[in-house]
Amino acid sequence: MFKSTDCGTNWSAVNTGLTNLNIRALAIDPTNSNTLYSGTDGGGVFKSTNGGATWSAVNTGLTNLNIRALAIDPTNSNTLYAGTYFGGGVFKSTNGGTNWSAVNTGLTNLNIRALAIDPIAPTTLHAGTDGGGVFKSANGGATWSATGAGPMYVQSLAIHPIAPDTLYAGTDGGVYKSTNGGGTWSAANSGLIATYIRALALDPATPNTLYAAIDGDGVYKSTNGGATWSAVNNGLYVTPTSRFVYALAIAPTTPPTLYAGTLHYVFKSTDGGTTWSASGSGMTNPNVNALAIDPANPNTLYAGTLGGVFKSTDGGATWSAVNTGLTNLNIRALAIDPLNTSTLYAGTDGGAFKSTDGGATWSASSSGLSNPYVYALAIDPTNSNTLHAGTNGGVFKSTDGGANWSASLSGVSGYALALDPINTNTLYAGTSSGVRKSTDGGTTWSAFNTGLTNLNVYALAIDPTMLYAGTYYGGAFALQHRAGVYLPLVLRNP
Repeated sequence: MFKSTDCGTNWSAVNTGLTNLNIRALAIDPTNSNTLYSGTDGGGVFKSTNGGATWSAVNTGLTNLNIRALAIDPTNSNTLYAGTYFGGGVFKSTNGGTNWSAVNTGLTNLNIRALAIDPIAPTTLHAGTDGGGVFKSANGGATWSATGAGPMYVQSLAIHPIAPDTLYAGTDGGVYKSTNGGGTWSAANSGLIATYIRALALDPATPNTLYAAIDGDGVYKSTNGGATWSAVNNGLYVTPTSRFVYALAIAPTTPPTLYAGTLHYVFKSTDGGTTWSASGSGMTNPNVNALAIDPANPNTLYAGTLGGVFKSTDGGATWSAVNTGLTNLNIRALAIDPLNTSTLYAGTDGGAFKSTDGGATWSASSSGLSNPYVYALAIDPTNSNTLHAGTNGGVFKSTDGGANWSASLSGVSGYALALDPINTNTLYAGTSSGVRKSTDGGTTWSAFNTGLTNLNVYALAIDPTMLYAGTYYGGAFALQHRAGVYLPLVLRNP
C-alpha cells in the first residue's frame, strides 16, 4: 500500500501491519477519511484508523479471504460489504469490520469481482460476478436476484450518483449500461462525442444564440438556434478537470458575459465564449454545480459548489463563502428572486434553503419537501412567492416563498425546470422519463416527448418560442414548445 498527500506527486509505503501485500480492493470511510479498508488476495480484510499508518486484520466470520471488492454504506459507515472469489460470495459487517456474516441467498454465482451501493437507497446494492452477470439486492444483501440478460463477466460496476437506476458494468466485452436498475442492459461502446449535456444557456439578448455544457468536452456554441454548433474552449482547458463543465450562466451585459462552472472553479468569457479566463480567486471548493447572476446587478453572482455557496460582487474576480446557516454544503441548484434580488434559494442534498440578505444568512425552507435531494429550482417572475423544486422524488411547489411545499409531480426524478416566459402557469420539467409539461401551474402534467429519443433530461432552456432539452449521453434537442416535435441538435467539434 502506498499513500500520497500531495495529489500524487510523491508516494510513501504504508504497510505496517499488512501481512498480505496483494491488495485487490480499497474503501475509504466517507465520514472519516482516516478510516480505510484494504481487501487482499488470501489475507482477507485489513483496517486502518490512522490514515494507513498502521493496519490490523478484521476477518472474524470471514470464511473466504480472497477479497475482490469492498463497498461502504454512504449513510452508515459501520456497514460494509466484501466481495470474495473462489466461491465465497458476499459478506456483510455492521460493526466496522469487527464481525462478518455471509449474505448469499439467491446468489447463484459466488465469484464476486465488483460491488456497488445505491447512493440514494443504500439498502440496494449490486454485485458483479465472474461468469454469472450482475445480481441485485434490495434489502441490504439479505436476498439477491439476477438482473436482466446482459454482461456475464463483470469486472467493475458504477452507479450514477443522482440517478441510481442508471448503472454501468465494465466487462471483458466492453461497457454495458442499464437505465432501469439492471432490468435490461445494452452495450455502450460506440465513441459518441459531445452527447452528455450538463447545462444549457440562452443569450437573453439574442435567443438564437445558445451554449451547451458538455461533461468532459467543454462548451459548445450555436448562433442559429442549435442548427449547427462549434466548440468554444480557448482558455478553458487549463487543467484536466476544467473541461468538465457543470453549470452555465449569462449576464445581460453588452456584450454578454458568460460564466462556466467546472470541476476546476469558475471561468469567465466576455466575448461570447471565444476566450476564457479563470475566475475562482477565494473559492475553496473547485466543484461548481450551479451559477446564478443577480438580474439587477450583473456584477453580483453566486456559485453553488460541493463546499457551499460562494458570492462575488465584482464580476467573478474574487469570491467569498456565504454559508452561515447552511447545514448542507452540497449545492445542486440556485435561484434568485427577480423581484427582490436579496432573496435567493439553494437546493442541496439536504433540502432547500432560503436567504433574504444576499446570502449572508440562510434558513431551512423544506417543510413538506419529502425528498431532500433538490436538483432544480424555478421562481415565477410575476409572483415570486411561487416557486418550484425538482428533486430526486419528483417536482414540488410552494406558494408562500418556500415556507411550505406540496408534491406536484411524483414517480420521476426532476433534474431541470423551465417556466414559459409568456405564461408562467406553463412549466416544463426535465425528468428521468423525459420532459413533462403542465399548463396549470403544476397541478396536472403530461408527457411532452414526441421526437425525444433520450428520456434522461438533465437541462432545459426556454425562450418565447423554443424549448431546448439537454440529455444524459443522448445529445440536445429543440422544438417550438407551442407545437411540433423535438429535433436533434448535432454538436460538432471542428
